[in-house]
Amino acid sequence: MMCHKTSNKIRECRTGNSSFQLVVLVIGLVLFSSSANHLRAAGANTPFTTLEAEAGTPGGGASVRAFIPGTTVPNAPTMELEASGLACVLLTNADDSISWTNPVANANAIVIRDCIPDATNGGGITAAINLYVDGIFRQTITLSSKQSWNYRNSTTTPDDPNGGGTPWHFYNEDRALIAGTPVAAGSVITLQNDATNTAAFYDIDSIDLENAPPSRTQPGNSLSIVTYGADPNFTTDSKTAIQNCINAARSQGKTVWIPPGKYMVNNLTSGGLDLRGVTVEGAGMWHSMVYKNIPLPPQTTPWRSNIQLNTNSVLRDISIDSNAIYRDIGGISGDDYGLTAVGNNWLIERVWVQHCDANWLSGSNGIIRDSRVADSWGDGINLNNGNTPDLSKLGISLTASNNFVRGSGDDGFATYSDAGASGTNPQMQNTKIVNNTSIATYWANGIRVAGGTNVVVQNNLVDSVSANNGMEVSIFGNTGNPLDSALISGNVILRGGGWNSTDRHGMHVGSLSSTATFSNAYTRATITNNIIRASLRAGLDIGARLETLIVSHNVIDRPAQQGIWIPSGVTGTGLFEYNNVTNLNANKAAFQNDSTSTFTATLVSNSWQVLTGLLSRGKPATASSYDSGLPGEPFKGNDGNTGTRWSANSPAYPSWWRADLENNCNLTAVTINWYGVPNRSYQYKIEVSTNDVNYVMVVDATGNSLKANTTDTFTAIARYIRITVTGCSQAGGYPSFYECYVYGNVISAASQTPANIIMTASGNTLALSWPDDHLGWRLQIQTNAPGGGLATNWMAVPGSELVTSTNILINSAHGAAFYRLAYP
Repeated sequence: MMCHKTSNKIRECRTGNSSFQLVVLVIGLVLFSSSANHLRAAGANTPFTTLEAEAGTPGGGASVRAFIPGTTVPNAPTMELEASGLACVLLTNADDSISWTNPVANANAIVIRDCIPDATNGGGITAAINLYVDGIFRQTITLSSKQSWNYRNSTTTPDDPNGGGTPWHFYNEDRALIAGTPVAAGSVITLQNDATNTAAFYDIDSIDLENAPPSRTQPGNSLSIVTYGADPNFTTDSKTAIQNCINAARSQGKTVWIPPGKYMVNNLTSGGLDLRGVTVEGAGMWHSMVYKNIPLPPQTTPWRSNIQLNTNSVLRDISIDSNAIYRDIGGISGDDYGLTAVGNNWLIERVWVQHCDANWLSGSNGIIRDSRVADSWGDGINLNNGNTPDLSKLGISLTASNNFVRGSGDDGFATYSDAGASGTNPQMQNTKIVNNTSIATYWANGIRVAGGTNVVVQNNLVDSVSANNGMEVSIFGNTGNPLDSALISGNVILRGGGWNSTDRHGMHVGSLSSTATFSNAYTRATITNNIIRASLRAGLDIGARLETLIVSHNVIDRPAQQGIWIPSGVTGTGLFEYNNVTNLNANKAAFQNDSTSTFTATLVSNSWQVLTGLLSRGKPATASSYDSGLPGEPFKGNDGNTGTRWSANSPAYPSWWRADLENNCNLTAVTINWYGVPNRSYQYKIEVSTNDVNYVMVVDATGNSLKANTTDTFTAIARYIRITVTGCSQAGGYPSFYECYVYGNVISAASQTPANIIMTASGNTLALSWPDDHLGWRLQIQTNAPGGGLATNWMAVPGSELVTSTNILINSAHGAAFYRLAYP
């Protein structure tokens, strides 16, 4: 080997009888990326489409009432906090209205989530509201408050407004088939408070629109409950007739058929229906209803009306409702569980339960799927082990999937592994809560995980939790079994953390207390790839003691307080890696550990670690086009003024915007404040370059559906950055943003003094390296093949200005190569 100096800024080396293969580390490729910033598909796939009132068009004097996350959370329930989206529209005067453009083809069914006043002495009222289609009156729909408006801590009953209690549980869901021709997509649907409508106000939270399918026909090998005397016209109690049909089907090995109709049960003191070992099918959720019509008050208590599944029970395609008026299982309010399950291999599918207590489900290998729960007095769906030792209630491999729960009076979804007072009830195993939606719980949490082994909570949507946490990951009180292992992944939690104390957050992780049965057990969970947005307090709160956590690749966006908070007194360990906390309020921390002496947090490549200085403000900017009429010149995309914006000159995709940072920089993150959010999302990619010729993609957000500003974190070295906008969710939307913030730090200017190339051989590999302060120098090569003479041109190794070392494979059959460093 020989090296010699050829000019003031070149250092040259030669290797004899070697070919060269350069393995170049190109740091422009993504080394860290938090792609979870882009809203993924989460929640249930429902047959209906929900339209929020606040997203509609108000008419007359209609007004929006909303709670804004980031403002002070009330210390008591309000109509806004109990509304989905934390907002509603109030119709008070004649001709007040709210309208929506119908997105559903041939909508023939509607559910209105509404609040109308209570009666002066409780018990509720009914009042009509008028439905219009394209401005033409279609029908009146009766709304009710007979099963809403309860009063916390009343000195009399929870239904008494004069007992000194705090009002809550404001909303009720009222369903109706739309009269006349189904409503075409694109038509305007209006709810209007006309002079003939009598309620003092109509508070509209949302509507669901649906093309309800026709009624199913009776399956083969089935027995009809009508044949056994059941009354589809809701005039007589059908409990005995239905149970007789079930018993006959069980003995004959046949299916039970519930034809279209509304069937009264439990008007007599005879307990709930027992579906042990049979399949029960209805004509569909909109057609076959079993209604628990309890005498109020019952003649005796407890008065039980829960519908019971057991081993090999199947229940599908019906709705279940109740006249209960507040939570009091088996008591004078008429309340009881909707469905209960024990035993093995039970299945619940396409069942709609309203105005009942929890659907309390235990046993083994049971599934509830594709179902709806509304206005429950307790948990929407609870998978559990029965609280006491019982081989029929083990809580093994229970699954809730693709269910929609709204307005529950306790946790929307829950799994409870309880050791019981004896401490001997076995641990639950293999619980799955996947692809569900929990909306507007008025008490407790959107989802609660309380103990278990191998618990999976994945791809669920939680939105608008009035009282507690968006998601609670912990145990079930002092008798709870530990949370031995849980995967909390792919969930989207919006607007979590309510009025019930100040310790309520987007997600809370807890553990057993020092007085618990298993007081020394750790909570072990992996929390990954979740999106937690617009939390009313902290995004993720880690509390209590004995935690062993992995928290990775989560996005926490716009929390009112800290992004991740570990209060004082917490013990345990946590690995926090590749998490992205964005859009913080002033003086709020992305990560705050107040237990540094007792909780060991290992931090790896999180956004609060890699977001450094702002590099892009005022730097030269160009674009593929700009709107001269706005005007939307490229420089307005990084001028620091959020009142101006860059805009392309048409809704043409792809369109690009580029900034020259004027120096090679270590890049760590890009935040884009998009035009038109939250009504549109943009698809885009981010590319970087050192020479404005060769670009490397560091962020692929071409599938983004998040209707919000975006932050992407990554690691790259580059001078130029290019944002290519590939699409927009809103038809006709121009590519446009207010500001593009590029973060990182400028790389120190390279040394101008020529340096030696250090060469180290190992086997047939030759390592070339040069000093770190020569980052930015280019490695150049010149070769001569055997007998061919010296090449006349030096060639730069692509990407060598981004590194200070590379490797070469030596092959003596291919002549010699010369290497030198050159700047610039």
